[in-house]
Amino acid sequence: MGDAQMEEGDNTREIEVAPALIAVDPAQRSVAVAVGSDLRVYDLIGDCPVSLVDDSAKPFHSDSIRAIRYDASGKLFVSAGDDKLVKIWSTDSWFCISSVCCEKRVSAVAVSNDGLFVCFADKFGVVWVVSLKGDAENQALADKKAAPMLAHYCSIITSLEFSPDGRFIVSADRDYKIRVTVVPKNPLDGAHEIQTFCLGHSEYVSCLDFIHSPDYPHGLLISGSGDSTVRLWDVTLGSLLDTCEIGSKFDRRFTFFLKAELSATDGIEEDPCHAVTDLCTCPNGTSVALAVQSLKGIMLLNCNLSAKTLSMAKVVLVEGETLIPTSLGASLSEGLLWMVTGVSK
Repeated sequence: MGDAQMEEGDNTREIEVAPALIAVDPAQRSVAVAVGSDLRVYDLIGDCPVSLVDDSAKPFHSDSIRAIRYDASGKLFVSAGDDKLVKIWSTDSWFCISSVCCEKRVSAVAVSNDGLFVCFADKFGVVWVVSLKGDAENQALADKKAAPMLAHYCSIITSLEFSPDGRFIVSADRDYKIRVTVVPKNPLDGAHEIQTFCLGHSEYVSCLDFIHSPDYPHGLLISGSGDSTVRLWDVTLGSLLDTCEIGSKFDRRFTFFLKAELSATDGIEEDPCHAVTDLCTCPNGTSVALAVQSLKGIMLLNCNLSAKTLSMAKVVLVEGETLIPTSLGASLSEGLLWMVTGVSK
């Protein structure tokens, strides 16, 4: 099927509600939330909302935002989505310093650890890269052209992550795969060396994150999936280290919480869906927070880096909440976990 035909079919898709997203400045100076096409930023230091400035040809987003992200320094912020725009913001002024036009809708974004490259994935499985080298801070960038970095996926990419040491870029897709690619010296020339694949999920991979500590600076990869599992990986070897089965006989507490909630509200007695919709590693290097479909709260896992294992810690329910956590974020400086709730299908 050609691109035009796929686009036509995609345009006639059933209206989909984009999940609410949250991103937290690593230094906890601000927090950003995207709901539909609306991007809202709150200044945590000044205790006030931020006014965004976008003088580009296509100001702000006109369709659902699918990905938001701060860079490691907190000086840059990236937003992207269904309007085929990737917007790069300076967090000092909250001025849009670049607006990159894409051919397809964007599904995921990542920023290199040095803040010099922004990568984004489109709905056709291509990962693109934009260079920020040599651009003065707070100045509008020249029109940026994205270069293809990774291709030949043939599946929607759901998540992108750079490894803590910057050696790899890891991508997850809806065909159950996790691909680990070596980051080249010049990403604009494309990334052609695949380090390994992390295979084991039996449903789409929804989210990725690295967990690391001073004793384990290279970190280990954690993935969440629609198959109701969270898995721990060594990305250098592609080896599966441990699997935590959410809601299975591994730990009945989670299923009990879900069934109790659903039967109380809807009279449903069937087993609820346990798909992991988002995950976030906590700054202590030992905890992982999960957002799970149908759960009005979050699940916390313990990660033992030395033993390379995952285990259930507890389920934290949000009393009185009628919506489901759809996105999680954590700050490195304060050790706080943030979440935003919304519609969860």
